[in-house]
Formats: sequence, C-alpha cells, structure tokens
Amino acid sequence: MRHAGLTGAALGSMLLALVACATAPGGPTATQAAADPQDSCGPQVVVFVNAGDLFGSPPRRSGPPSAAELEAELVRENAALERLQIAFDALLYCRWTEVRVIRAETPPAALPARLREAQTRMQRDLDQAERTRAAITARAARIDQSVEAVAPGTRAALSARRAADAALPRAVASAPVPLRIRPEADAPIVGRLTAGAEVSLRPAAAGFAYADGGPGLRGYAPGNAFTVQAAAAPVAAQGAERGADRLRSLAATNIARRDAFAQSLELAGRPGAGGFEQAS
Repeated sequence: MRHAGLTGAALGSMLLALVACATAPGGPTATQAAADPQDSCGPQVVVFVNAGDLFGSPPRRSGPPSAAELEAELVRENAALERLQIAFDALLYCRWTEVRVIRAETPPAALPARLREAQTRMQRDLDQAERTRAAITARAARIDQSVEAVAPGTRAALSARRAADAALPRAVASAPVPLRIRPEADAPIVGRLTAGAEVSLRPAAAGFAYADGGPGLRGYAPGNAFTVQAAAAPVAAQGAERGADRLRSLAATNIARRDAFAQSLELAGRPGAGGFEQAS
C-alpha cells in the first residue's frame, strides 16, 4: 500500500511528470483534446484516462507466449498499474480539494447546486475507473492463465501467499474510530468503528494503519487507536517462496497492484468519501 502514503505535494510532482509524458512530441492525444475546459481537474482527468488506455489491446502473438515474453509483458503491466494508481490518487486529491474550495467560497444559497455539480464529476470519474478496473480484470485472467501454463504451480503458490497475507494482526478499537480514505488526519471519513470493534490491521504511512472490519468498515486510522491482539504462529505458505522465480515474483506484484487499485476504487465510492454532503 505504498501509494496510499503519498502526500499531495508528491502526487502533484508525479502528476506533472505524467502530463509531460502524455504531451510528448507528436501533439496532444484525442483524449487530451477532449478535456473539459470548465473542469478544474481536467488535466488530472486526462492523465487518468490516458493511463487506463494502456490496458486496451493485448500483445498480438501467433502462439502461446514464452516465459521471456510473459516477463516482459508483466513488467509493462506492472509499470502501467503504478502509473494508473498515481493518476487516480492525483485525480481524487484534486476532487477533494475542489470540494473544499467550493465550501469555502460559495454563498450558502448556491452551495447545494455547486456540490451536486462536483459530485456528478466525481461519479463520472468513478465510472471511468470502474471500466478500467473491468478491463484490467479481463486482461488479468488471460495473463494468469498464460503464467500458469509456462510455470505450473504458480496459481497455487500465489493463492497460498495471498492466504498468508490475509492472516494480518487482529486488533480491537480502543474507542470509537473514524476511518479515512487516505492515511491523513484531514482525509474524508468513509466509515466509523465502534469501541471494541475487531479489525485486521495492515501498516500504512505516517503512523496510520489500514483497518479492515468487513464490508463498509474499511479505511485508514491511526495505529495507536487499536489494541493489537496476540498473533497466532505464522503458517508457512506451501511453496510460496521456495523456488520462486522472476515470473512468479512479477505475477505476485501484478496481483498486489490490481488489488490496490480495486481497494482505492472501493473506498472512493463510499458515501461521504468526497465530502459532497450538505453540512447538517
């Protein structure tokens, strides 16, 4: 979950780099030309959509791919997933900033309409992200099948690794805990845990942890808000590490980055995640 700890400044720097790549010699793409000039987050939208376009067409081959071809494809896929995640984070950060500005500068009478407009733009972004996620999933099925054919046993090894990763430390909320969409104290709240609620914890940035209390109860919170329970003895993943080659390692990275994007999309789609609701 390294991407989740990126600060706004870091996202901005990476976004500028992505924009520079997207506007390399040769002129703007069709997507860039279609950017909405009225949208304050238009550049971020363009970069995100262009990043998703990288998953459009699989390589053309006359036969089953070799191990070397799969390695090269996974390297490209993993780099593309990293760019996609950075672009999505930057777009969400822009949307949340947009809402803060609207709340600060809009007269009360006009505020509901402005927030509805911002929410419509955010929903459009989430719909695009969902289409991209579906395209990634379709590609992943083909890649996973090809990897298994070249390196039999990979699917079982990676399943064992994921099962081991799922055995995260269990903890109890020491008091009511707000769950946030990012590991930042002022990030939008996407849920709340009651005191005593049990969760699994995954370390995140800046002293935060990703808490998973089940559907609707996932998000980031300060790690010191929980009392960690005694952990069971770790169970070795059968064959997950022994003899793991580069192809298996790349496939594991691919799964982790796909999961990270899906998790970001799930959190961003939570009610209240964007701060569009009228203050009560």
